[in-house]
Amino acid sequence: MDKRTGVSVFKWLGFLFCVFFVMNGSAYSTLEERHEDHEALRAMLRTATEALNTRHVDALAPILYKDFSITTVDQKLFTDLPSFKSYFDGLFEGPNAPVKAIVFKPRPDALTVFVDEKTGLSYGTSEDAYTFTKGGTRVMRSRWSASVYKDDDGWKLLSLHMSANVLDNPLLTAASKLLYQVGAGALVIGFLLGFMLKGVTQSKKGS
Repeated sequence: MDKRTGVSVFKWLGFLFCVFFVMNGSAYSTLEERHEDHEALRAMLRTATEALNTRHVDALAPILYKDFSITTVDQKLFTDLPSFKSYFDGLFEGPNAPVKAIVFKPRPDALTVFVDEKTGLSYGTSEDAYTFTKGGTRVMRSRWSASVYKDDDGWKLLSLHMSANVLDNPLLTAASKLLYQVGAGALVIGFLLGFMLKGVTQSKKGS
């Protein structure tokens, strides 16, 4: 390698190093610019999960946008916190309350996609354990998608939509078993009542 060729090689390597440094530095800077946003959104998810798992629905207020919407897994739509609180509390309270406890475990599939500086989209799954009032626990896997908006107070939940597989739903299976048991019980009671009435009727005829 002559002197001229050696200089050219070093210049070319220097150029590649500069390009690599600039590209990686730019990417690192971009990630750092959004790192705080991602951390804030993770904290928001933890707050929401804890609020629901501990049944402190009012704790959701600081993270909800003023014009939010929540569509639950049973396809009910809520646009104000008092209505959602009433619905959620009704799952656990009252003579016909279906469940004793619910434990939500949401997991995002990927980092939030930022549409612009103030809007983001997120989606994922949740493994939710339902403990029924009548006994037994079922785990249901649901899917969720959410849009978030950043106002002057920080990131807020703009909309949340939850859904489940109606063809593979342990809650529906449990409900079907309960209906079957109730139906079978009613059939047995009906048979016994019919037998007793028949006996009374025959007794009267014999007398």
